[in-house]
Amino acid sequence: MTFFYLDAEATTFQSAPDGTLRVVVPDQVCGLQVQALRAFPLSHNEEHIVLRDGANKEIGVLRDLKALPQNAQELVRAQLHRRYFLPRILKIYSVFERFGTTQWELETDRGYREITTKPINDALHEMSPGRYFITDNENNRYEIENLSELDEASRALFLGKS
Repeated sequence: MTFFYLDAEATTFQSAPDGTLRVVVPDQVCGLQVQALRAFPLSHNEEHIVLRDGANKEIGVLRDLKALPQNAQELVRAQLHRRYFLPRILKIYSVFERFGTTQWELETDRGYREITTKPINDALHEMSPGRYFITDNENNRYEIENLSELDEASRALFLGKS
């Protein structure tokens, strides 16, 4: 697979009537239903943004989102936000396993959530010491940015010491 970096000044970004992203690379391609993906989602979330059209064909890579005009930045960020929905867990109210699933009651930076996951060991992924992702049965991810910053009751529930 070959890729090329897009010229941030020459590439045009538009919101299509159906709400999807449209990207025009002059004399090369007009991408419809464009998806934006982060090549390095944890370490460089605004650099090396891969653009693919609705047929999953690569259009090119943006070196740095900040090099785009403000309106284009907003369009691409909105696309990324939809793709990388990642609520941050602020409090854990309850965790219990039942019939091979785990039920969670959480407070996130986006409000109260009740989620269902696979068994705890299958749903948790430690990204770095104290930083966890929890993946629910609908493939939504939730982040515990720093376990030590949760209140004592939440940490006890998370660690299974309730």
